[in-house]
Amino acid sequence: MVQKPLSFGACVICLAIVVPASVAQTSRAVATGAGDAAQGTISADLLRYRVPSKVLQMLQEARRTADAGDHAGAIRSLEKTLAKYPNSAAWAQSMLGVEYLKTDQLSAAVSSLEQAVQLLPRDAVNRSNLGLSLALTGQYDRAEQELRRALVLDPRNLKTEQLLRALPAARPDNHMARNSS
Repeated sequence: MVQKPLSFGACVICLAIVVPASVAQTSRAVATGAGDAAQGTISADLLRYRVPSKVLQMLQEARRTADAGDHAGAIRSLEKTLAKYPNSAAWAQSMLGVEYLKTDQLSAAVSSLEQAVQLLPRDAVNRSNLGLSLALTGQYDRAEQELRRALVLDPRNLKTEQLLRALPAARPDNHMARNSS
């Protein structure tokens, strides 16, 4: 059976999940070794990826551009950062995946977030975002796997839990079963 992807509009409420801690907050937490209890803990994987000040400035500029609503500009900025500093991928791919989600470039979002998860396998936010992007592309089984992994990493993430609970209703086979009754 061919599964239709979940519409982007149907998951607008889920987009809150794709807003990780800001680059500055995360960098500060990594630098001090502190995690943010409200956001869950900072992944130990991040400690392997030092962020040079120039890269941090470029990532912060991309975040400001995105916060101003210029998602295409943020994508260009992040792509430029990756091209100039390939070692920034652990940070940039995560942000890029979010920007692709916000501009409805779902295949690109999946690709970027898969790379982010590969680089930071214990980062719950990246796994949640990957789960969201997979659900939006109709890859419900994989989405469920990633969302479950995210909850193992951060059981307090209510948005991931809500998305996981909503996932069965999004499956086309569930809609057919309801419509045939």
